[in-house]
Amino acid sequence: MTNEYGFPSSLLEQPPQQRLLYFKNPNVAIMHQKLKIAFDRVFRTIHEPGGASIILVIGPSGVGKSTLLSLLKKKILLESIQQMSADPGWIPIVCVEAPAPGKGTFRWKNFYKTILLAVDEPSIDQKIDYESDGISRNHQGRLIVGLKATEDSLRFSMEKALTNRHPYTLAVDEFQHIGKLASTELLQAHMDCVKSAVNITKVPWTGFGTYQLLNFLELSPQLSRRTKIIHFPRYSLDFDEDIHEFKRVLEHLQLKMPLVQTPPLRQKYWEFCYERSIGNIGTLIGWLTDAYDLCISENATTLTFEHLQETAKSARECEQMASEAIWGEEKLMDNKHTSKSLRTILGFDNSQTKTHKHDKSNSNETKELNNQKRKHKIKPFQRNPKRDQVGGRKPEMS
Repeated sequence: MTNEYGFPSSLLEQPPQQRLLYFKNPNVAIMHQKLKIAFDRVFRTIHEPGGASIILVIGPSGVGKSTLLSLLKKKILLESIQQMSADPGWIPIVCVEAPAPGKGTFRWKNFYKTILLAVDEPSIDQKIDYESDGISRNHQGRLIVGLKATEDSLRFSMEKALTNRHPYTLAVDEFQHIGKLASTELLQAHMDCVKSAVNITKVPWTGFGTYQLLNFLELSPQLSRRTKIIHFPRYSLDFDEDIHEFKRVLEHLQLKMPLVQTPPLRQKYWEFCYERSIGNIGTLIGWLTDAYDLCISENATTLTFEHLQETAKSARECEQMASEAIWGEEKLMDNKHTSKSLRTILGFDNSQTKTHKHDKSNSNETKELNNQKRKHKIKPFQRNPKRDQVGGRKPEMS
């Protein structure tokens, strides 16, 4: 039975570990406003990409992109149950995480293997030579990729698997890892690999990552033209509705904590909670989980400000997070300066363009006048033409 605080009252009698598991249950995600907006936009775009071969979901670290991906996968699988039953070989969505390179730059061989295992193509044994490529299945039918598998063979197998499974999208979490520590030339090569895989398989990629992804697009204009960007931002103090929603999330979280006394997160500590999460709900939830763990380990009746302080990120860390977030937000913002710059590049702010557009005859007259001026242009060291005075010097005025 759930009590007035929003959690089963029986949890108060359970060991601390059980209460902690209840609070951080990943299956009970908070569908806050910005998460819902991003979810709806990504869900629609995956089903109707509108010519986009790559969908980039971009936001600050800790905003909740992994949660968004988890919700999308669950929704797409639920709505596809009937079709999957009719066609067992079809997979509606394939989800992987781009591994962070330990040393050096991104390794495609490991990533192809990750995708191949996620797809787990059932008829791969009919397409791969096990002896040369080191790809096989065990006696239970599970796909095994051996050490002999080459990067080219893994890529070929991955492309064939995606083509045959034909999901709505290949969803890649931590997509910015692909370009980590890469030079400009190598980053361009990485993006060409992505573009090539999309062209061959006809399966769009949906990348979830930080604002670093904006650098990828600047280096690859071709990729940029085929990319749909969906911004998943943090909550901002510049908007009253953002502050209200942030407080609502805090209230939800404080009611979800199995404690004898509900902590006053919204009432007393919301500014500190915002400061050390910079408005990122993912960061906030992770932090409050640590604070709640500390609280129940001390058998405290409620979560205090001291618990928050002890488990919070440092001010320096938050300052760096905020600077990166603001940089990305400004890069994505269509402000007056960028709009004016675009109009100037296109020629809208050129006076001759305006004249030609609104008054063609005026433009022609101006052109003729300019031509006449050019014909009578004075050569260097030549007098300007004028009427000379007749009758000698003009007398001076006394």
